[in-house]
Amino acid sequence: MEDGISRETREILTSCEALLEGHFRYTSGRHGSVYFEKIRVAQHPHLVRRLAVLMKERLGSLADGAHIVCAPAFGALVFGFALAFEMNLPFAFLQRNRDGAMGIRSGFTEVQPGRRVLMVEDVTTTGGSVRESMEVLRSRGLAVSAVGLLVDRTGGELDLGVPSRALLTVSARSWLPAQCPLCEKGLPLTTPGSSTKV
Repeated sequence: MEDGISRETREILTSCEALLEGHFRYTSGRHGSVYFEKIRVAQHPHLVRRLAVLMKERLGSLADGAHIVCAPAFGALVFGFALAFEMNLPFAFLQRNRDGAMGIRSGFTEVQPGRRVLMVEDVTTTGGSVRESMEVLRSRGLAVSAVGLLVDRTGGELDLGVPSRALLTVSARSWLPAQCPLCEKGLPLTTPGSSTKV
């Protein structure tokens, strides 16, 4: 059962068609019935700011003591920046280099050893990019105190090793193409969005 924050988040995502239902081919090649086109909410600054307010409320005391907000590029960048603005904290982002390795974007002087980081991610299925980002931050001497997620697609089963909270939690099942029940029903297949992930 969704609480008020989850309901409002769903309404925001649905209102700008960022939450889609149908038959989709994901970046992984698997098929599923739910897709989040987060760029559609990112183009509406007032909605992003509202999501940041909701995230601050959702995180509550988990955000206490954070020195900086960090997010992996590119999808979570605007959400992380909005939360940092809402919390009056510095912001930094991580991005992949030409070899595909995650790293902290150069030039962020607030990224210092001993600082406590509040991580932000947009949509997660496995938590892979969050874990990779946390390892980079830890290798630089920072501590990740909590993670805020826009959408947790694992149905609440995600374990990142640190406290985490999601604005919206869904159970978004996916299937190999040969086992997809949506294919069996003959539903049209679409491949939304694009990704430069390696």
